[in-house]
Amino acid sequence: MPVHHNVQQIERLTRLMCIILAGLLVVLLALTVTFFATKPANKKPPKNPDTNTQAPNNSVDDPVILAETPDAGMDYQNKIIFVGDSLTAHLISRGVLTGGTNTKQVWRCENNMLNLNSEVTSAKIIYPETGEKMTIAEAAGKAKPAIMVITLGTDWGVAYLPESEFKACYSDLIKGIQNASPDTKIILQSIFPVTQSCTTLDNTKIDNANKWVKAIAAENGCRYLDTQTVLKDDKNCLKTEYCNSNDGIHLGKNAYEVILQYIRTHALPN
Repeated sequence: MPVHHNVQQIERLTRLMCIILAGLLVVLLALTVTFFATKPANKKPPKNPDTNTQAPNNSVDDPVILAETPDAGMDYQNKIIFVGDSLTAHLISRGVLTGGTNTKQVWRCENNMLNLNSEVTSAKIIYPETGEKMTIAEAAGKAKPAIMVITLGTDWGVAYLPESEFKACYSDLIKGIQNASPDTKIILQSIFPVTQSCTTLDNTKIDNANKWVKAIAAENGCRYLDTQTVLKDDKNCLKTEYCNSNDGIHLGKNAYEVILQYIRTHALPN
């Protein structure tokens, strides 16, 4: 065979092999792109919400919690009606609200005790404007307050109620108020901590009950005020300088001043 024929065959084979290799490279590239485009992201598996091993979300991104704001001032504070157990009733004797010990911003029972139990909706408070005794819902229907801050759980609730009953009693009270005064904005304030020496209440139980309070707020269209955080020491207890009683529960004037400042600097949005 002439030499030039062999050269032509080699050239043809070389061109063919180049075409085949180029085709293989194109196919390989296409497969690589497809693989990485369809590969699922390396995400961590979601946590099981039923395990309850995580603390509740108390971040400022939680829409139930009132986040920090500029001080809303006395005009805001003066719009609030305070309802609650003995710790709320003592807002009167401490003289920290407008009107001092004659303030009309606190709705309290005759004995200052408002127990969180099945009778909370029928319990009678003294209506400050007239001195009449009526239920909280009746008072709300009469006064139509702009804002109500409710603080319950220290009297009876934390010590005796299981979660389901705690939530049911609290929710029944809220619903009664909402039916009587639909435009009233309701804030549920955290249960306050107790000192380390307190023998009748336990801060672990209070912390757990505050999770319930926050959940009640979410379920009933209310907001949650996490005031307890500014009252605690590094041992998760009420700072001793805020307590003015041997029981480790009740608060002095300085504590109420801190609480009111927290309320003003965690105000409802306009």
